[in-house]
Amino acid sequence: MIQHILFPVDFSAPSLATGPVVARWARSFGARVTLVHAFGPMAFSTVENPLLVADLARLNEASRQRLAHCLEDELKGLPVDRVLVEGNTVDAICSHARDHQVDLIMMPTMGYTRFRQLMLGSVTAGVLHDSEIPVWTDAHIDASPIDANPSSIVCAVDCGPQTVAVVRYAQMLGRHFNARLKVVHSNPKVSKYFPSGIASSAHSFAVNSAQKDYQATVAQLLDAPALEILEGESISSDIISAIQQNQADLLVIGRGHGQGVLGRLRSNAHDLIRLAGCPVVSF
Repeated sequence: MIQHILFPVDFSAPSLATGPVVARWARSFGARVTLVHAFGPMAFSTVENPLLVADLARLNEASRQRLAHCLEDELKGLPVDRVLVEGNTVDAICSHARDHQVDLIMMPTMGYTRFRQLMLGSVTAGVLHDSEIPVWTDAHIDASPIDANPSSIVCAVDCGPQTVAVVRYAQMLGRHFNARLKVVHSNPKVSKYFPSGIASSAHSFAVNSAQKDYQATVAQLLDAPALEILEGESISSDIISAIQQNQADLLVIGRGHGQGVLGRLRSNAHDLIRLAGCPVVSF
């Protein structure tokens, strides 16, 4: 279960829009919340320039005051810690989560340019890459408020070793929120531009193997959901179509982390987060 939520804040519109969702999830799970704000410029305070040091100290204190009152009303009644850290934002978030038994990181995407839909923002992308802890994120939360309690969940798996952990996590969320759960695997169909008997046979073999691998992988789970094979144009478009068809308001995926070899689904994690149209929990 989720007992400790880490909420990185930078006081931006997406960050503040995420606050009410964090509060509702925390109340739902009975979890405590830690707000973290990373103050990167203090890394330069060693420069021997008294004026610069004074300016940085003022910025530091302003950030501290802003953090102290950030989302007070939304988080009222919850156990809340507020932490100001110096240094690289991604490192600060990931190390704090690792060292303080955090169960879930909740943060929006942090891109600020007109190309925002083409990127996740360096901070979010960095956390998704480095953290081994589940991350909840939403690419469009400041544009369209969401229902914090999902009623329909799509869980997308690649039928690899991580599948059992992903499905187990999706089951936990489904039971907690009393939400419908659909588990899907994308195996794009043979391109109409390059049809061949060999390609069709390989496709059929991959579909059959995915079903067998899934059944073997989730055999240890109680009431493991059935797997639906998607055979569309691409992995991302298949899963997005499944979200729309099931009117899902949460997507659960595996993503890989660190420098490890990424699976087929996990290599599409960033596209899914950007384009899903609903929040995504990944780990």
